[in-house]
Amino acid sequence: MKIPTGLVPKAERFLKKASPTILTCIGAAGVVATAIMAAKATPKALKLIHSDSRINHDGDPNAYTKKEAVASCWRCYVPTVIVGGSTIACIFGANALNKRQQAALASAYGLVSQAYNDYKRKVRENFGEEAHRDIMRQIAAERSSGATIISPNLINGSCLEFEGANEEQRLFYDAMSERYFQATISQVLQAEYHLNRNFALGGGFITLNNFYEFLGIEGVQGGDDIGWMVSDGLYWVDFDHSRAMVDDGLNGEVECFIIDAPFPPVSEAEYDEYL
Repeated sequence: MKIPTGLVPKAERFLKKASPTILTCIGAAGVVATAIMAAKATPKALKLIHSDSRINHDGDPNAYTKKEAVASCWRCYVPTVIVGGSTIACIFGANALNKRQQAALASAYGLVSQAYNDYKRKVRENFGEEAHRDIMRQIAAERSSGATIISPNLINGSCLEFEGANEEQRLFYDAMSERYFQATISQVLQAEYHLNRNFALGGGFITLNNFYEFLGIEGVQGGDDIGWMVSDGLYWVDFDHSRAMVDDGLNGEVECFIIDAPFPPVSEAEYDEYL
């Protein structure tokens, strides 16, 4: 029987990707199997212990010592020990593979993030700021079919709007985290203001997730480790605003406001390289 072309590579990729899950399932099954085998082996072990005790202690089935008991019954538990050891190996193996995959994903994300920042910088250098904004509008339009992130209220009871102000919720696209959310224009402008206020009063460092807290939306993974730092020429976090018409998949084209930062947030290591 001829194996279809490409089937083996696909199977290899599937096994490589799913190996942590497979090992975890085997480990879970192994825990159950170890318990069952130990329970089944115990009556046989007790029978052997009592039998040997009668032989060694003039017919007394309970006169055995601990050492004699182990010598009499250890063979009964050999399969149980093998299964238990294999189970432990599967659990540790799944953990090791999972850590390796996470490290690979983190490395890939770092490369993609660096490439994206380099791309934005080169677009600005070679084609100007307007070309960059046009590309951001196109990206927003292409991704508008995804689910939007709705955040009608701010977190922790912190209100950035004037009491009684009845402003319209609008659709925004955050280019830094590449996601949509809903807020009022006042909320966004107040969030940018308070971010810069804390930037100036808080020792010259503000994180990306601090900005999302002011917006009232969830932070992103790694957002507490990157941000903006005071340096030569950077004492204020600037934001770019642009507007585009996007298809929300329900009502046709709707107005979308795009938020981007000319100076993207960086980690401390990246900041040290710029100095």
